[in-house]
Amino acid sequence: MEITRRYRINVGTSVKGIKTFDCTVEVTATGDGIPETIMDDTLTESDRLVKELDSRYPAIIEEKKEK
Repeated sequence: MEITRRYRINVGTSVKGIKTFDCTVEVTATGDGIPETIMDDTLTESDRLVKELDSRYPAIIEEKKEK
C-alpha cells in the first residue's frame, strides 16, 4: 500500500490589506490494505492545517464607523 499526501496553500492579501488563505489536503492511496479510516485521516489532516493557518493569519474584525 502506498499513501501520497498533497497540500496546497494559497495565501493572499485582500484589497483592504487583510491576509486570506485557501488550502486543500489531497490523499491518494493505492495497493492492497487501504485503511478504512482514510477519510477520517484526511479530514484530521485538513483540520490541523486550517488550525495552523488560522493561528498564522488570524481574522481581523473591523469595527463599523458610526455616522
